[in-house]
Amino acid sequence: MLGKWHRLQARLSTITGFSGGDSAKRTQHMMLFGTALAGGLALTLLMGGTNEAPTPAPEEAAVSLLADSAAADYQPESLLPAEPVEEAFHLKSGETLTELFARAGIERGEAHAAVAALRPVIDLRRLKTGQDVRLIRASGEKGRIESLRMRAAFDREAVLTRTDEGLKAEAADLPTVALTHYAEGHIEDSLYLSAKRAGLPDKVIVDMIRLMSFDVDFERDIREGDAFEIYFERRYSPVFGDTDEGNILRAKLVTRRTTLEANRFVHADGEADYYDSEGKSTRKSIMLTPVDGARLTSKFGRRKHPVLGYTKMHKGLDFGAPRGTPVMAAGDGIVEKAGPYSSYGNYIRIRHGDSHYKTAYAHLNGFAKGVKAGARVRQGQIIGYVGTTGRSTGPHLHYEILAGNTQVNPLGIKLPTGRKLKGQEMLAFQENRELMLADIGQIRTVNTVLLAEATDAPEQENAEAPVMAGRR
Repeated sequence: MLGKWHRLQARLSTITGFSGGDSAKRTQHMMLFGTALAGGLALTLLMGGTNEAPTPAPEEAAVSLLADSAAADYQPESLLPAEPVEEAFHLKSGETLTELFARAGIERGEAHAAVAALRPVIDLRRLKTGQDVRLIRASGEKGRIESLRMRAAFDREAVLTRTDEGLKAEAADLPTVALTHYAEGHIEDSLYLSAKRAGLPDKVIVDMIRLMSFDVDFERDIREGDAFEIYFERRYSPVFGDTDEGNILRAKLVTRRTTLEANRFVHADGEADYYDSEGKSTRKSIMLTPVDGARLTSKFGRRKHPVLGYTKMHKGLDFGAPRGTPVMAAGDGIVEKAGPYSSYGNYIRIRHGDSHYKTAYAHLNGFAKGVKAGARVRQGQIIGYVGTTGRSTGPHLHYEILAGNTQVNPLGIKLPTGRKLKGQEMLAFQENRELMLADIGQIRTVNTVLLAEATDAPEQENAEAPVMAGRR
């Protein structure tokens, strides 16, 4: 009987919450409750049991209520809301996003609403074949979009979601890891091909050629044995597992004539430019070569005209290049003329800032969007495309530099340079340059060690000596 009492007291202690604590009042309540309970228990034992069903203990009743509640909440799996389904689609060659939606079974009105919402966030005209589009739809509602994700840029994605007001799109940042890479080599044929052999991607090579084109005539100045160095940013995307080339941080070109160096420096206002070792801007007001990958086919001076057949003054430079090759503005300025112009064919003339210099571009296949008289252009901006319009024997760019309204020899004039760093900016530039040189030194040491290891282990099949290394 004593055992029964202890068990019942333990149960009541749990139910009433009087299981412990330091309060004297709580102890007093416990004693009074226990005395009353003992009296009731004794009376029950003396009178004996009855035939009525025993009342369940309070905690047993609670368990019963929970079980009833769980039974009421239970629903067969077929009646539960379906889980959203995520599917990945890839843009086919020549396919638009609207056509991809149609292929995925999205209703026409829904597809148009999605495209309209996405347009301010992502340039839908520049989508590439293979573009990944991830659709989330409710099971059984294939024609309705719940959400969508697609890459808008290397470090940004477009996210489309359904709200009470309809489909809404916004841009979201993607994580990236910043790396730096360095490569060096000697020129055997052309700078482009030699840089490709050193493992450099096309974008970096083109940027390096543009950077050096202020001072280098790549047709005349580059010779076998010349050397180059390049140090640049590269970003890695953990989400997609790919890389993207960023800015050139430092470039160096050693020719038989001179040594050129360009170091990137970001000013306090956020603007970036390139400077030599003395803090002088490498940027000239006008580029010498406004077209990438072209060969100089005709210089300034008297020559036998290829169409007319007699000797005539050639008042510019001719650059041979495939039809459609982009032509860049040689400097910042305002377009004076853009359209057909006599024997020049499709023609652009730009007035450059406050200087008395102008540049002209002839025989173009066409004009870039927005290029017209009165338009402002920036140095390096694409303004047109190589063609053979007007009096021309084949695709090429005829390029002129004018002082006032008179053509001058582009190879014989000294063009004005940009700014010169001074004071605190010069000190900050020098510190930044030293940090870059230190990082390059470490990368070169790693390359030397790896090359030595590869050379010492010729028995390893497919061993390759690295030509480029990088670090975080």
